[in-house]
Amino acid sequence: MAKVRASDVGFCVVDDNANVIADNLVHRIREAAAEMESQVNRLYRGREAYDLEDGTKLDLDKAIEQLTYMARTLREVQREQSKVVYLQAAE
Repeated sequence: MAKVRASDVGFCVVDDNANVIADNLVHRIREAAAEMESQVNRLYRGREAYDLEDGTKLDLDKAIEQLTYMARTLREVQREQSKVVYLQAAE
C-alpha cells in the first residue's frame, strides 16, 4: 500500500517541507508553553483566593477548548505517523 502524498490530497503542507513545519510548530509551542506555565501556576495557586469575572471564565473555557482541539489534532498526526512507519516497513 503506497503512502498518500499530502500534495495529492490538497493539503497546504508540501511533502518536502512537512518536517520543517512540524519542527517549527513544536519549537513555537514549547516557547509559548514555557512563557505561559508560570502564569498558569500563579492562577492555580490562587484559585481559592479570588473570583474571576464571567467574561474571563468564558475566555478560559474557549482557550481550554482550543488547546484541547490542537492537542487532539497533534495526537492524530502522531497516531497516523506510527501507521505510516508500519506500512512502509511492510512494503
